[in-house]
Formats: sequence, structure tokens, C-alpha cells
Amino acid sequence: MRVVEPGSSPPRWELYAGMPCWIELVTTDPDRACEFYAGLFGWTYEVHRDHRAGDHVIAFREGFPVASIRTAAHGPSEWRLFLATADAATAVEQAEQHGASVTVPSKHVAGVGTKVVLNGPSEADFGLLQPEASWQFDVGLPGTLMWAELVTIKAQTADLFFHGLFGYTAEQFGTEHKSDYSVWYLGDESVLARVSMVRDHITTGTRPHWLLYLGADPYLGTEEVVRQAIGLEGRVRVDPYDSQLGRVAVLRDPTGARFAVVDQTQAPGDYGSAANYDPYGD
Repeated sequence: MRVVEPGSSPPRWELYAGMPCWIELVTTDPDRACEFYAGLFGWTYEVHRDHRAGDHVIAFREGFPVASIRTAAHGPSEWRLFLATADAATAVEQAEQHGASVTVPSKHVAGVGTKVVLNGPSEADFGLLQPEASWQFDVGLPGTLMWAELVTIKAQTADLFFHGLFGYTAEQFGTEHKSDYSVWYLGDESVLARVSMVRDHITTGTRPHWLLYLGADPYLGTEEVVRQAIGLEGRVRVDPYDSQLGRVAVLRDPTGARFAVVDQTQAPGDYGSAANYDPYGD
């Protein structure tokens, strides 16, 4: 597997630089989080021991890696998105030139690759991953990543930073709905979106964040997944509704991390984003 520069379409088994290629839960209670996601999505786990950096848990769905989980050094529990790069060191230098700073230094994780976490001018942490040749990451299935949105107060700043770093092009949606929703592309591929926070919902405690959409089993449906999440001590942030992505709901896991579930088999509706219905604060 290689990371390549954008073209008309990515060659099979290769990634564009800038494509989502890993997700990570940074949590105040890894054991409780692992129990929750195992119950909700059937995840199993493999622990990578590191006495200096702490244990690194890799989550699997049906034998394929889907995420990592690690202990939060400080701050709240949250999901984080990693973007592909062919050269992590060079990408960090470029990000720093665009105004980012490293928050978690570079680290190699066996079977995954070289990871580093930065904070960009949009004030949301994001990761860069230089994948190993053996890298695997299951997406597009129940219990795996389906879509990702950067939810930020500084929408234009985020656009300038990430477009400059990865060469994204953008398509704007949501004018009719009084929301600022921008889909970012590499070549012909839509890779993620940027959502401008609704000003009426912004408080002094509002923080930019990633909203990651995980697949709901279509045999169960979004409502049943929500019911199961509540039974596992999760909380509902946004009740199920129809969107262009499918039937969506926003949840918090028992440690407080926000995420969305989506059943993409449902008929599409408007371009509404879960982020625009989430009041953001805790």
C-alpha cells in the first residue's frame, strides 16, 4: 500500500495523501469505552504495551482493524481523525508552516504506521498517519467509519489550512438551511466535510471537534442501535433523523466521547448535518 498524490481516482490498494485512514478514541476510561463499543459493534481488541507512552489498544471488527483507543493524558474523551501522508516528518513541517503545532509527538505503532497528532488553526486536533505497507483499515461497513466532519467555529481558517496542506477542492451545501457545510474532495473522491458551528449554539465552553460517523447495522436500523447504546450507558445527543447520508443519530459513549451512527441504506433526505442539530456543549 502506498500514499499517492491526488489524481482522477486512487489506484486500488493505494491512498491519496489527505484521505482519512485511521480513527482514534482518546478516552478518560479505556476499559469502559472498550466494553461499550464491543457491546454496540462487536469490536474485539489487541493491546500494544508501551511503558513510556502507555498502552495502545487496536479495535477489530470481524478480524479487520477499525480504530485505536488510548488513555487521555488530559482533557475530555473525544474521537480523532487521522489523514494519510507518504512522509510524516515532511507533512509535519508543512503543517507547522501553515500554523499547526504538534500536540502528541510522532510514534510508530506496529501494523498501523507512524502517527503524530497536531492542533491546527481551526483549533481541533487532527492526526497524520504514514501507514505501514501492511496497513489495513476497514471502512464503509457496520461498526466502521462511514464519514467524518470537522465541526469548527473557524470555518474559513479550517478551509485555508487543510486545502493548503492537502490540496482539497470543495463544494458548498446548505445555503437553504442556513448552514455552512463544505464537502472536501481529492480528485473525484469526496473525503470528508467541514461544518461551521451554528452561532446560536456557541457558548464559552464550545470546542471545535471531529464528528465521526460509524455504520449502523441495517438489519437493526439506527433506532435499535440507539436503544442498545442507551442500554450500554451511552447518551443521545441528537435523536434519529433523515439526512443525505442516511438515517443518523448522535450519541455520547459512557466516557463522554461524541460520535454519530448512520444507516446508509435509508433513503437520502436533505443535506442537514448532525453537527448542525447538536447543541455542542456538554
